[in-house]
Amino acid sequence: MKKQILVGVDGASVGSTAADWAAERARNLGLQLNLVHVVPEVWAFPEKAHHEKAIAEGKDLLNSESARIAGLTPWLDVVMTLSAGEPSETMRKLSAVAEMVVVGTDRRPDNHGEGFGSVSFQIAILSHCAVAVIPAVAVIPSVRSGEASGVVIGVDGSSDSGLAVEFAINEARRMGQELVVVHAGAEAGPASSSSKRLVHGAPPEPGLDGRMLLSATVGSLTGRYPGLAAREILDLRRLPGEALLHASAHARLLAIGCKGRGGARVLLGSVAQHVLLNIHCPTLITRPALETTVPL
Repeated sequence: MKKQILVGVDGASVGSTAADWAAERARNLGLQLNLVHVVPEVWAFPEKAHHEKAIAEGKDLLNSESARIAGLTPWLDVVMTLSAGEPSETMRKLSAVAEMVVVGTDRRPDNHGEGFGSVSFQIAILSHCAVAVIPAVAVIPSVRSGEASGVVIGVDGSSDSGLAVEFAINEARRMGQELVVVHAGAEAGPASSSSKRLVHGAPPEPGLDGRMLLSATVGSLTGRYPGLAAREILDLRRLPGEALLHASAHARLLAIGCKGRGGARVLLGSVAQHVLLNIHCPTLITRPALETTVPL
């Protein structure tokens, strides 16, 4: 079966923005685009006729969106899925054999709070493959006008962030964008013991571990990909989530690992949670690495 990019379609304008983003990526990678619409189960309606009406409206929505995308992206292989149930659970099942899930965020810029009820938040937690969340803010016009640039990636030394780096490299090369590698926070990272040895027992200067991690990461990447434009940002003033949001304020894409240093004990790391609850550019959440290490 041909690899798919799944995109949630709900009739909202942000859903169309997400579909456009997904269609462009599917076209560039030669993948099939699957437009997915989910209606509640029949028991959620006061009458069976209401459920039947929702199904009919869902079919009309999918046909309309498919026709719109066909007009914008000719020759793209587009299929449609209409399902009854919960959107996050439907996407979880479909994502088992998909390349990526794309959804529009259903959180407005003025929303605050935990947000676990956010459908996009739930999908990012539950899906088996990488998830791209496209914000409600109209970023596509700014991208087309050249105002947005760069692919931002956060690194913390974990295998999870290593996998996110690989995704970010592919996206930066595909789009012809600069890769911006960010490390934030003054806490010591995995390189702390080696950094202490380097300074012969003296207390390491603030941010030394982060600088070593960034230098090693970027040096390795530019060595492997000579044409890759990459730069480092060491942000010791902000917490990781805030640093990534700040660095990606005008980015084409932000990529982060799903769990980071949280490892297997968490469903979604605190940094990814913070970014998703305050998203303002297309954000790619990768899935945990299967191996313990990912070469940089």
